[in-house]
Amino acid sequence: MARSPQEIFDHHLKALLAGDVEELLVDYTDESELITAAGVARGLAGIRAAFSQLSAALADAEFAIKSQTHSGDVLLLEWTLDAAGFGVDGVDTFLFGDDSIRVQTISQQARPKN
Repeated sequence: MARSPQEIFDHHLKALLAGDVEELLVDYTDESELITAAGVARGLAGIRAAFSQLSAALADAEFAIKSQTHSGDVLLLEWTLDAAGFGVDGVDTFLFGDDSIRVQTISQQARPKN
């Protein structure tokens, strides 16, 4: 049975916070795209590489969701990350379909701590 967008996101968040990149990939397909200011990661191999770099940055950091706005198969997420030497404010959008994240965008702004 296909998962709802909320179920997919809940699984995605749990895997992300656990730093489990392979479990995170369960939510994507070879047709999925991850779009950031650094470029577009396509398919499982590209998304694996992108999240492998990110999971190191999440270690020992506190992640908080500021807001979630759903409309059908689309989710807008505002979040913050608090790490030892920096903080990050971010906005993601997710387009769900076919029991997966079809497209995810990530926009973030890092700020050093004094």
